[in-house]
Amino acid sequence: MEIRVILFSLIGFLHAAYAGESALITTYQPLDGLGSDSIYIVSVTCHDWNGHAGQASSIQLISAKNVPPTNNPKEATEDLNLASVCGVHFYASDLGDPEAPLELIMDVTKFSVPKRFGHSPEEIVRACLECLRLAMPDKLRKTPLTFRAVDKNAQWVGEIVRQFNAHDRKKVFHTPAR
Repeated sequence: MEIRVILFSLIGFLHAAYAGESALITTYQPLDGLGSDSIYIVSVTCHDWNGHAGQASSIQLISAKNVPPTNNPKEATEDLNLASVCGVHFYASDLGDPEAPLELIMDVTKFSVPKRFGHSPEEIVRACLECLRLAMPDKLRKTPLTFRAVDKNAQWVGEIVRQFNAHDRKKVFHTPAR
């Protein structure tokens, strides 16, 4: 009987320690302007399934799909988040782990701009980096951004990342053209 109580207590502890609790959090996403040739950097409420786990989820959720609510649900079903659609993903170190080194990574190894969007690749990456700047917790403000890219994108992405790392992150990095 005692072993059963200890086993159930251990299972409960492990569930609480690793499951986290879901929460609503805010991030920023670069949304397509639906034919306006504009990119809109928008504050977005997201459902974070591990909201209390110490992760910098606001950074990872920059790349989450965004299909906005609409009054025409049969027609408007496309993902408008340019980070998601174009393959720009961000990762950050576990902020809940005091032993983990602080790091920020932008992965653009699968970057490509679908033909339906009229934005330049540079404009999309810059808008994504402005979203990162806005979503970044204070603990990561001075952490240099590193990136992963395929060879054909490494040089131009590297130059934008260099500019981002040299920029004061308390100030706007990029304002999309309207």
